[in-house]
Order: sequence, then structure tokens, then C-alpha cells
Amino acid sequence: MDSARRSEARSFCWSFESEDGPGEAYLHEDGTCLYLDSSESDAVRLAVVFRRLTPEGLDLVFCDEGYNFDVRLRSDVSDAELIELMAAD
Repeated sequence: MDSARRSEARSFCWSFESEDGPGEAYLHEDGTCLYLDSSESDAVRLAVVFRRLTPEGLDLVFCDEGYNFDVRLRSDVSDAELIELMAAD
């Protein structure tokens, strides 16, 4: 973890290593955005966990860098369900 302020968009950073390779996550300064630079499977897992940690009334959208899809995240979404929603969008 690195709590050094980098910019408004990258205020808190996590680096990790998973079976799918290295990854990083960046939390926006106001806590409303989580940016993921990781494999798709790690991004899905982290998005699902982040959704469960945020207030239910907060509207969250999961998308890729090119906005090829955007999926609204329900608080009870599963990894498999999110993958299906990404493919359908």
C-alpha cells in the first residue's frame, strides 16, 4: 500500500500479485472511483468486493478503459454474474 498522494485520481494505491499476475488499484481522492490495472478476473473480483463495501444506495458502474461496456453493480452481484453482464453489454 502507498498512501502518498499522487493526484486527484490516484490518492491511495495498492499493488498486489495474484495467480493472474501483478496488479494495482487506485482509489480516487473522494472515494467514489476505484481504478484497476489488473487482469480482467482480478478486476472483477475487486469490483465485487468494492461494491459490497460501499453503501447500498451508492450507484456504482463497472467499465473498462475504453468504455466498451458499462455495468451497474448491484450490492449482491457475484463474480460470475458480473462476467455475464460484461459479455452481454
